[in-house]
Amino acid sequence: MGQFVSMQVAAVTGLVSLGYLAFGGYLLSRYEGIGVRSLSLFSGLWGGNFLSAAVVIFAFSSFGITNGAQLTQLGSQVPPTLQPLLISVDFLAGLFTVSGIFVWLWFVLQYTQRIGRREKIAIGGLGGGTFLISAANGLTGAAAAFGVIALQPTFRTSIHQFATVFEVLGTSVAIGVGIALLYTTATRHHPFRGRSVIGLSLAVVFPWLVGYLYQFGLVTEFASVSALRASALTLGLGGLWLTVTRDDLFEQLPASRTVGRQTAFDASDTAIVVVNNAGNVSDLNSAAQALFGAAELDSIGAPLDSLLPETVDGDALRQAEPITFELPAGNTVVEAAMTTATDDSGQVIGETIVFTDITDERRRQQRIQVLNRVLRHNLRNDLNIAQGYVDVMLDIDDGVEQYQDKIDAIFENLVTMGDKAQRTETVLAANPLSTDSTALSELIDNALDSIDADIDSIPTTVTVPDGMAVRINPVVLQSIIEELLSNAVRHSGCSEITISYDPEETTLVVADDGSGLPSHEIAVLDNAEETDLEHGSGLGLWLIKWGTDSFGGTATFDTDATGTRVRVEIPPDLVEEPSPT
Repeated sequence: MGQFVSMQVAAVTGLVSLGYLAFGGYLLSRYEGIGVRSLSLFSGLWGGNFLSAAVVIFAFSSFGITNGAQLTQLGSQVPPTLQPLLISVDFLAGLFTVSGIFVWLWFVLQYTQRIGRREKIAIGGLGGGTFLISAANGLTGAAAAFGVIALQPTFRTSIHQFATVFEVLGTSVAIGVGIALLYTTATRHHPFRGRSVIGLSLAVVFPWLVGYLYQFGLVTEFASVSALRASALTLGLGGLWLTVTRDDLFEQLPASRTVGRQTAFDASDTAIVVVNNAGNVSDLNSAAQALFGAAELDSIGAPLDSLLPETVDGDALRQAEPITFELPAGNTVVEAAMTTATDDSGQVIGETIVFTDITDERRRQQRIQVLNRVLRHNLRNDLNIAQGYVDVMLDIDDGVEQYQDKIDAIFENLVTMGDKAQRTETVLAANPLSTDSTALSELIDNALDSIDADIDSIPTTVTVPDGMAVRINPVVLQSIIEELLSNAVRHSGCSEITISYDPEETTLVVADDGSGLPSHEIAVLDNAEETDLEHGSGLGLWLIKWGTDSFGGTATFDTDATGTRVRVEIPPDLVEEPSPT
């Protein structure tokens, strides 16, 4: 009677196992997307695993072996021709168990979008190690059973116990991690529900537990083992079916939301940095890496302060209002705003900092300030003075000519200011870079010609290497050079001008021996801002600064009692050195 029951229950287990194989094929034919193939593979391995176990039990039972303790009689009760098949099938069932569990974990990682390089390495190490040890254990047992090798019973028992413990630990970790990830996803991504976690977990947990009930001798009757397996497999298959069909497992895809968010994070042009509660960087996107010139591997885990300029303290970002600062490597102005990140329970888990490049916006504000000051302050003052002269001229009969000359000078200055405003607008509207190169000496000659009437009487020395060329729009760089020369000639009272080029620093230097620029004029440029109390006298210096900034260069002013030296640094990638002869 026990023999018949054992065979019947084993047959039922086999039928349920076939259901897993059919379910795996159904998934491939019905669904597409993240996790479909891995869940289908798990279903196939799981079905194949317990189908092979059912075949072994059915075969053993047909020869009267209905209990694990009776396997010692294998040689006397089972024909020798079937013994290798039964042993090999039992060996493969163990490998199917390990493979199926780690494929299930792979599915969970894919579905929850937690699969990365580190996760792949971890699965490869733990899963591969567990698989190899399980395989070695099975091969050793098979070789001993076939008489290929002779092992002491105690040694064979030790090998088996070690392999079993390692297999249990490895598969336990895999199942535990998978369930934890599913639970975390269910708490964060709706409509992925808790019952979906249960459905996906039932498929792997109970059949896995039943297998070790037999392996550790807690349940040895084949009929009981098969009944438990059939029940666990039926429950698991039902959970899988309901989760996929009723809960729309592959329609809701929390991974797609995670992928979408991660894609938006990675693809955003705005620099984003995520820090943990300890103030260390836990993630940063490619825009942040480019902004700070940092590599991801070097930045992850490093303090936030290691990314920021020395002049900026990470704690300063935690104030209510955004802060602005300038990066030391260029003229980039950044606005930083920090937001506290919390989990679903309201627990603070870190902070997200958004760094917005506001350089262009700041420049627009700066230009509005300057043009507003020119129109409101300089133009109004000059017109008020001219109006005063006109009033004086109306009240006097003699000496009118001197006031007429002063009015003419004011109007000439206004015309010059208008021309300079127009040239500034032209420079700002032009594309600063050019695909074609222009000889630097040619730009200097053209600039000298444009103010020839003013510079004829002043000795000018030009030392620029022949063949030196730049890929900068001639409109931009020539306008800058013209303004530098104009400042030297018209405002400094110089007696000599030198124009040179420093190839090591790719810098154009214009120097004069005049009275020098007033310190307040330079201070306005350094502060990059004009106020009612602190402003420049005109547009010229701003044209130099804005034009130089436009192609990524810098303009620095050094003035003292001996004169003024203006250094226009040109990015090296825009310079073409003369070919050696």
